[in-house]
Amino acid sequence: MSNIRDDFRYIRCLLPEDEARIKKIPFLNIDTVLVPSPFILEKSLDIDYRHSYVWDEEGEILGYFLIYSNPSRQRYHLYQQVTSPFGRGKGIGSAFIETLASDLPDDAYVYLFVWEKLISTIEFFSNKGFKVDEKIVNKKMKFLKMSALAKTIREKCLKVKETSHSIADELGKVRHDVKKSLKVLFDMTSILSVDNYNKVVEDINRETTALLNTLNLYEDRLLDTHNVNIKELITDRLIPFIESAKVPCEIRINLGPKISPVVGNYLKFSRALINLASNSIDAIDEAERKGIIIIDLRDNNDYVRLTIQDNGIGINEERLRVDKDFLPDFVGKTTKKDNAGEGLGTIQIFSTFGANNIKVESRKNHFTRWIINLKKSTTSNTIYLSNKESAFIELLKKTEKIGISVNSPRTQVAIFIWQLRQMEIFSYDLIYQFAQYNNVRDIFRNMLSYRFGTKKHLELETDLNKCRIENQIIKTWLLAITKRIKRNERFLKKNFDFDEYKGMLFKSYGQALNYNIIFTLDPENGHFFATDRKLAEHMDFVPYLGKSSDQLLRGEFIGDVKNLASPICLGVWTADNPDDLRDKLLLLQKGAEKLLEMGLKEDKGLSFYNITHNRCSQDLDTTKSTTLGRMASMSISELERLLVTLDDSEAGFTIFAD
Repeated sequence: MSNIRDDFRYIRCLLPEDEARIKKIPFLNIDTVLVPSPFILEKSLDIDYRHSYVWDEEGEILGYFLIYSNPSRQRYHLYQQVTSPFGRGKGIGSAFIETLASDLPDDAYVYLFVWEKLISTIEFFSNKGFKVDEKIVNKKMKFLKMSALAKTIREKCLKVKETSHSIADELGKVRHDVKKSLKVLFDMTSILSVDNYNKVVEDINRETTALLNTLNLYEDRLLDTHNVNIKELITDRLIPFIESAKVPCEIRINLGPKISPVVGNYLKFSRALINLASNSIDAIDEAERKGIIIIDLRDNNDYVRLTIQDNGIGINEERLRVDKDFLPDFVGKTTKKDNAGEGLGTIQIFSTFGANNIKVESRKNHFTRWIINLKKSTTSNTIYLSNKESAFIELLKKTEKIGISVNSPRTQVAIFIWQLRQMEIFSYDLIYQFAQYNNVRDIFRNMLSYRFGTKKHLELETDLNKCRIENQIIKTWLLAITKRIKRNERFLKKNFDFDEYKGMLFKSYGQALNYNIIFTLDPENGHFFATDRKLAEHMDFVPYLGKSSDQLLRGEFIGDVKNLASPICLGVWTADNPDDLRDKLLLLQKGAEKLLEMGLKEDKGLSFYNITHNRCSQDLDTTKSTTLGRMASMSISELERLLVTLDDSEAGFTIFAD
């Protein structure tokens, strides 16, 4: 195998010196029950370094794969396969298996032993083409011997197609991984004894770290920034990395008490700290002296201050000069004497923590000190995002599938419609999060054009990416929920008669109890569009109804439409002359009739807007109210009693409203 494969660029062959390093990495020694073999079955087998691998990610070993083979290279014993808790979710185990199978001849025989209680591990290898050959008892534990030919493994791997996953799908995967970790923890607990107590407890602690890491990585996918326990990150990941380095280093640690969580991205913070430590180790190696790395962490007002110092070769003074963007001259440029690399590590460090939060001090041939200010998390922001995250996942999960067909009973269709409206109402709150820096009405109009016009999803995403917002994850949520809304709206329109369900479609907006809902209604057929008043004007909906505003009504309600005490308000845009005003009264009456057809009660209150563009001496009397039932049955003379005569100064007046 070549040193690093193109498809799995972090995989390389295991070296003898790696074995000593791996023994120093606690998180690569979780071997109480995780695929290690209890013994070497065949005495002729020996370590096969050519077909044993490590996952070396920028200097950090996150997994290893130990293979024994016979002299004729026909039988391969998978002796150990271990993934660090900080490598879970990367597909390291699958990558090792696929790499091995691709490097072996078709008839090569690969086998391993698995404790029979590790159901998830057995399933993993079964999915790779392994079959159970026999059961073997060792130390009062039953192990399954599983085997497969290299050709079979390759064929199985080829059948696994990559698919894109929604955030809801990701949550399902996380649930599975969490359950798997909990099962492993339970299994470890069940084998506790006096003889193995210390070892098993260590493994339980490490598997617990893996569980927490799984949850942190999922949160990274969901949120661009969230709470990160920087103290745990240093103790769990940074220090073990330094201790296992090829260059011996003394670590001096000062971790202050009660360190607050900081705002950031768990995975990016992890990688940045590893890059920092890696640079320090390289600098110490080049200085050819006993290494000393000092780590200091303490609260500092609104920030947590992290200081990392090494006694390496240091940085020349001219390379410490910063530009207008607060970036030192050395960023993006290699500092290694052999010019290896392109300085990508420093770029990642500054992009993760922010250049204005980093200060680098150094003295050539003496030391380099990094001082990083990490912003403490704000509780209110965290609570909001946490609540919205839960609501978002719940909505996408329960609407993941359409769930109904043309033959579904009316009650199921009703549930589908109400869930559709829940998503739409949820999207209102997401749009409001853009209000600090953007016009939310422009954003809603773009959403409207995507849902009912010609705008494509990629265009919508491009438009939204131009909008500034503090929490970038809100953009992801809004795009995902709007896409789901459009899918469900299209399904309804294509498969169900509007007249049969128009009442449900309208009354479902009654869930928006905290919003002032405006709507534009075609009184002839009942078609309408609605949203919160802050997001749109009635006129925004006119192009989507296919008629002029003279043929449509504008309306408004607050809270549940079934609440008789809260009236619906109706109005028209224009009245050019007395005859036109009379026609508009009849149009309002048709509107009342249509709302009754939609299932609103006859006793539902009804009030009126002023006419927006009025050239008549009369207007709708906004001080008068009636009910939908009475409005629908009024004669023309009774309708005219809803008018009020304007003063000469008011006649022909245009109301500045939509």
